[in-house]
Amino acid sequence: MRDAAEKHRARSRLPEAIPAVAATLIGLWGVTTPSFWRDESVSALAASMPIDDLWHLLGSIDRVHALYYLLLRPVAAFSTGELAMRLPSVVATAAAAYGVTVLGRKLVTPGAGLLAGLLYAALPMVSRYAQEARSYAIVTAVAVLATWVLVEATRRSSPRRYLAYGACLVLLGWFHVYALLLVVAHVVTVLWWRYRDRASSSRPDVAWFAGALAVAAAGIAPLALLAAGQREAQLSWLKPSKLTDVAWFGEELAGNVWVALLLVALMLLGAFSGGRLAAVALPWALLPFVSMAISVVYPVFNPRYVLFAVPAMALLAGAGLNAVRPRALGWIGLVLVAALTVPAHLTIREPDRRPDDLRDMAATLLARQRPGDAVLYVGANRRLFVAVYEEAYRNLRDLTHAPGGRTPRTAAQFTAALDGVERVWLVTAGRKHKSRAFVEDDERYLALMANRDFTPRSTDDFGYSWFGLYVRRGR
Repeated sequence: MRDAAEKHRARSRLPEAIPAVAATLIGLWGVTTPSFWRDESVSALAASMPIDDLWHLLGSIDRVHALYYLLLRPVAAFSTGELAMRLPSVVATAAAAYGVTVLGRKLVTPGAGLLAGLLYAALPMVSRYAQEARSYAIVTAVAVLATWVLVEATRRSSPRRYLAYGACLVLLGWFHVYALLLVVAHVVTVLWWRYRDRASSSRPDVAWFAGALAVAAAGIAPLALLAAGQREAQLSWLKPSKLTDVAWFGEELAGNVWVALLLVALMLLGAFSGGRLAAVALPWALLPFVSMAISVVYPVFNPRYVLFAVPAMALLAGAGLNAVRPRALGWIGLVLVAALTVPAHLTIREPDRRPDDLRDMAATLLARQRPGDAVLYVGANRRLFVAVYEEAYRNLRDLTHAPGGRTPRTAAQFTAALDGVERVWLVTAGRKHKSRAFVEDDERYLALMANRDFTPRSTDDFGYSWFGLYVRRGR
């Protein structure tokens, strides 16, 4: 009888896998079509460089991404192409969709969980970062896992479950320290449950929860100390938040303002649909707006940094769809949302829809270069930002570093290295040179600009990456 009951439970939960399958298929749809952009180039090159070079790189930038680069290394050993590098994010997105489905079942009903998981898989923002060789999709999956473990710990309190929760937070922080903003939402959840369910046997154990947070703090402290000195290198490009960031996030999330407004209505309906959902999902879903508020005085907001809060929005909206009567209208609503997001899905899969079109840039550079040409990467680490398509850069003489050198040349050394060079390709990323805000302080670039033997011949933009050709006068 027990075996039959277990088989029945297993069969009854098979539909929970449907959102994960849907997320996988949507993530793989056109995954190789968009070009890598500069952050993905860094991921691919960091994951494939010798380990000594990786440690040297982490000494100057990207310590907060160290665990992700290490995770990518086995993949990069096989391939650094778009499919291989983006596949971990596709898998993580499928895992997050499954976790959303299970959380929906535990907190509301199986139907609400299924609707929430499918809605999550259909959101353009989710699809966009499922197709990116960065850590955001993995961070989101770990955030869902941490929330799942916390829910289980409150239902059946034990030190082991709270310790597992603390371990999830450590993993979350090491993948992206900013995602620890999730702890704020979890504190609200625990206090909410603690004081609402005073007579319930499933009240959270505040002492064990605090212990789990202490374990997490101890596990994350080394990363916090290591990364503290790189704050300017990692976040100096961010600007203080404005009210328009709300619309920016809504468009990223849903693809257009109408779908965003529909999602808000469904989330409000879901928040009042009963069960324990609101205590878990509402504080979690509000974290992007907490981030925006912080960023008014301390800029830290970017939509991709708060992707880990999108599962909460899907949970609330899924519960809202489930609350619609008759039930068929909820499924019609899901189909409507999915249909309205199709244009956004098509757009984000266009070849040049990333901040940089590095593939076209590399193809153009390869077609125009000649034997004996040299390259200057503006910004000492800028080769990492563009050279994932390495064929275009393989035969160019690097003027930024001396052969085998890790420290860039000085301006004087660069000028000396120009001896015998007829053409120099200036290559950079993230520095849109036609913008009025463009101010260059790279000493090698300034030396080239001041060199009367060379004159600029042409420039070409590929999003926020570009290259220019400098030729020796008289040539």
